[in-house]
Amino acid sequence: MSSINIVTIAELSKILKVKEKTLYQWAELRQIPSLKMNGCLRFDLNEILQWIKSCKKEPHSGYNPFTQARGPRKGGDEEYGALSKR
Repeated sequence: MSSINIVTIAELSKILKVKEKTLYQWAELRQIPSLKMNGCLRFDLNEILQWIKSCKKEPHSGYNPFTQARGPRKGGDEEYGALSKR
């Protein structure tokens, strides 16, 4: 049997670095795993860690933003406030 680590909304807010209001919204929309115990919102930290892992996006293989070639912007530099070369 795995140990259960229940945390409050204030504790989870500090862990995830999000406002408590945001956590209340996520819980109401069922976007984050939560428990209601005697009317109080609580979170199982093990479930939260699994939820965080499920939110992770893996980078595309072969994509490197530093090697992507871009052409000049339409309209040249004048459109963006640079001085024209005359």
